[in-house]
Amino acid sequence: METNLYPLSVKKLVLKKLSTPTVAVMLLMVFFTLFTFKYWVCWNDYPFKGDIDQYYSYLVAEFIHHDFSFRFPHHYWLIEAPTGEHVPKVTMGMAILYFPFFIIGNNIAHTFDYDPLGYSAPFAWCIHFGTIIYALIGFWYLRKLLLLFFSEWVSAITLFLVLFATNLFYYTFREGEMTHSYLFFLFSLFFYHTIKWHFTKKIKHLYFLSFIGGFITLIRPTEILVLIVPLLYQVTSLKTFQLKLKELFLLKWKLIAVIILFLIPIIPQLIFWKQHTGQFFFFSYGSNEKFYFADPKIYSVLFGWHKGWFIYTPIVIFMITGLVMMFSKWKNMAVPIAVYIVLNIYMISCWWDWGFGGAFGMRALVQCFAFLSVPLAYFIQYLFSIKKKVLKISATALCFALFSFFISLNIFQMWQIKNYVFHWDAMSKEAYRFTFFKTKYSQADGIYLETLFIHPNYEAMRKGDRDEK
Repeated sequence: METNLYPLSVKKLVLKKLSTPTVAVMLLMVFFTLFTFKYWVCWNDYPFKGDIDQYYSYLVAEFIHHDFSFRFPHHYWLIEAPTGEHVPKVTMGMAILYFPFFIIGNNIAHTFDYDPLGYSAPFAWCIHFGTIIYALIGFWYLRKLLLLFFSEWVSAITLFLVLFATNLFYYTFREGEMTHSYLFFLFSLFFYHTIKWHFTKKIKHLYFLSFIGGFITLIRPTEILVLIVPLLYQVTSLKTFQLKLKELFLLKWKLIAVIILFLIPIIPQLIFWKQHTGQFFFFSYGSNEKFYFADPKIYSVLFGWHKGWFIYTPIVIFMITGLVMMFSKWKNMAVPIAVYIVLNIYMISCWWDWGFGGAFGMRALVQCFAFLSVPLAYFIQYLFSIKKKVLKISATALCFALFSFFISLNIFQMWQIKNYVFHWDAMSKEAYRFTFFKTKYSQADGIYLETLFIHPNYEAMRKGDRDEK
């Protein structure tokens, strides 16, 4: 395998291009899923609920009510600051990404006499379309990245699996206005510019990845861990790590520019906090939400029936298998991805609510698929490179049968969520087994299913009782 060479795409390829049509297929899926899987069901019931409404609150406060005290009528999650003012629990990163589509929706609302207060149809649909546009751009950049190392066939299959066999599909088409598809978009750009910087040494790529890294950190501060990827890329020993640090310090004033670009997306939030809380750095989640670093729930995050990553997104099995395989021949790529994934899982497992409330599967790891697409592609390319014909045919047939099954399972479970069969935060082993590929439910089934759900005790979890029941 030649996955350590760069770029594969400049070599003469005899394969017909497939990854571009794959992205086109994804675009067509937009129109099939736009009305099918969205989770608001009527014109007065829009996606501005829960977390999404909190991200959106900055736009409503600034551009509709011109009031950052948030005293206008609406239910926002506000935290009281030492100054006595109340500020949103979430940061403004998502509001910035919503902004272009919010402006379009605002203009439509005023032009066609819709309710202009930010919660009518034009706002909802424009931001929903915006979500899908961001996701498709993310896939386009992921395609560009994969083609640097893999064939068109492998890249096409990988893109298809990342969308349709993972809960990224859910967090693009159903609850797409959550952070995850947006972070996937940013992760894809970040990873692409990381690779381009290392192979071209053009400083513009370092500037791009630094700015994007700042935006990722603004949206979800714990995702500052993504900086591990460019820091450890091509690092396979202590000596190569020292050389990487030396390379960075040799940038001199350009390194200062890199740091400034990282901070630019974050500075508006720091100024906002300073103005309204008296502090540049403010923990807006309050005193009753925290990390339990001495008590990580790693097994539950990965294998628990409540939200387990391998249970609800089983395609991850092939991603992790590919990552392990990469350590033998492609260690310089495997190390940064593995270190990031391990540290991120640990961080997630230490949060008081490691299941992250209402969710389909382990939603906190959705954006990681931008990184894990490379190990998945590596595994698929390995299948195609097996020399023994009988072994190649049998192994490929088995794996592709499992791929098809995982896609079917993922889409079917979305149908179950839409029909309120799959519970957002109370799944158990018994509930999962009872609902597995089941399409018809009697009234008695519904009553029995309710007895199988195990609802988490959030108050106990806040106090440290976080074991999966």
